[in-house]
Amino acid sequence: MAAFNAEDTIEEAIRSALAQSDPRLEVIVIDDGSRIPVADVLKSIDDPRLRIVRHPANRGLSRARNTGLGHARAPLVAQLDADDLWEPDYLANVLPRFEDPAVGLVYANCSLIGHPEGREAYILDTSVHPMDQFPIFAEANPAPSLTVTMRTEAVRAVGGYATWLRHAMDYQLYAKLIMAGWRFDYVDRPLARYRWPSPGRGMSWDTRTTELSELKMWLAFVARHPTVPGPRHQVRVRVRRELERLWKRLRLRS
Repeated sequence: MAAFNAEDTIEEAIRSALAQSDPRLEVIVIDDGSRIPVADVLKSIDDPRLRIVRHPANRGLSRARNTGLGHARAPLVAQLDADDLWEPDYLANVLPRFEDPAVGLVYANCSLIGHPEGREAYILDTSVHPMDQFPIFAEANPAPSLTVTMRTEAVRAVGGYATWLRHAMDYQLYAKLIMAGWRFDYVDRPLARYRWPSPGRGMSWDTRTTELSELKMWLAFVARHPTVPGPRHQVRVRVRRELERLWKRLRLRS
């Protein structure tokens, strides 16, 4: 769990992880230079499964997650953000899927907290899941980040989270796992709760930066895997969209 100035939500997030019906886990919090140290915020939690690692200054989400990955001792690693929650049976439903040695990543559906239109579930069309094949995988990130658990050594083998991306580093990681030959599995149950982003809280609120990060991600992917279908189409569509935006700005200035 990467945490940066998450003092309003992190304790609830941590308690949801520690309250799993399957208690076999460790919770590693990477305090990414928060103004109030996470250790102070969580001082009421006395549990040997909780470890806190602090960056003296903010280094960004990818580097924080990579720090957590480096400290992980378990064969599986998950990525719960500091403002989201696991249901008590999250691990009990996810862990059995890894009995298949070909599966490198498991994800599930989740419920939404504070969606502006009252939408309740993150994944609406469950018929296309698990989504772990190109070209469909390139259309959109299929996996709610807070529900993803992966094989630790698989993530390390593909290089972890890309520090050159501000957003979409999880999407890029999943693409690397697919190219490494790993299959995904999907649990069609809402096993977590996702707080819908709002201004000042939640990186996903910045949709413009997300769009640019995904374009950068697919450009790099195509340069390395030029024959894989799907990413090339995404690059064409996204570059065309950026050129249209640029043209509109130039016309408005003229």
